[in-house]
Amino acid sequence: MKVLESVHRDWPVATEVRKLQSRIWRISRREGTKVIMVTSSVGGEGKTTTVAYLGATLALHPGRRILILDLDLRRPYLHNHFEMDREPGIADYLRDEVPLDQIIRRTSLEGLDLVLAGGNTEENPSLLLDSPLLGTMVAAFREQYDLILLDTPPLVPVADTAGLIPLADGILLVVMAGKTPKPLLARARDLCLGMGGTILGLVIGNAEEAAPEAYGYGYYRSYATGKGRQVSS
Repeated sequence: MKVLESVHRDWPVATEVRKLQSRIWRISRREGTKVIMVTSSVGGEGKTTTVAYLGATLALHPGRRILILDLDLRRPYLHNHFEMDREPGIADYLRDEVPLDQIIRRTSLEGLDLVLAGGNTEENPSLLLDSPLLGTMVAAFREQYDLILLDTPPLVPVADTAGLIPLADGILLVVMAGKTPKPLLARARDLCLGMGGTILGLVIGNAEEAAPEAYGYGYYRSYATGKGRQVSS
C-alpha cells in the first residue's frame, strides 16, 4: 500500500506515528472516544498525510476496525494517498445519489476502510456539509467501527469547518513547526473550544527543521493526552 510504503521509508517518521497511534488507541479504549477530527489552523500543514499515516498504522493491529472519512470537500486529497478514485463518496451520498453502503471503500489492509470525498465536491461544499444526512452517516458508522478519523478542512479560512466539530468526540490539531503563526493556532483553539470540542493534543510536523536542538530527529512530534481542552498560545 502506497501510504505504508511512504511512512516506512523514513523510520523516524514511522516511530513517531506508531507512538501517536498507541496514544490515540489508549484514549479511545479508556474514554470511549470513537470519532476523532483531524484538522489544522490553515492549509498546507500536513493534516491529510497525518490522517492517512495514522489510520493505516492503527489498522495494522489485528482485530481493529478503522474508518477514515474525507470531509475536506473543498480540496480532497486522501484518495491520492491510497491510489483510489474518489467517486463514489460522501458528496454523492449527501446529494442522495447513492446509498451509504456503496461509498465504503475497502483497502488492502483488512482493518481499514475509507469513505472518500466523491464527485463534484466544488459545487456548494458548505451546503453539502450542512446536510442532516452527514450526522446520520457518522452515527451509522459509529456502530460499525472501533475508531473513525475525520479529515476536515482547516479551521480558520473555512467557516463551515467549525460546524463539523460536534460530530467528533475529540480533535487533533496538526501544526507545522516554524510555519504556523501562533495567532492562527490560538484562533483554531478558540474555534474548537467555542463549539464545545475537546482538543486531544497537537501533532507537530517539521520539528527537526524548525528546531533540531529542541526536537531531535523525526518529522513528527505528537502530544495526545485525552484530558486537555486547551492548547497554549
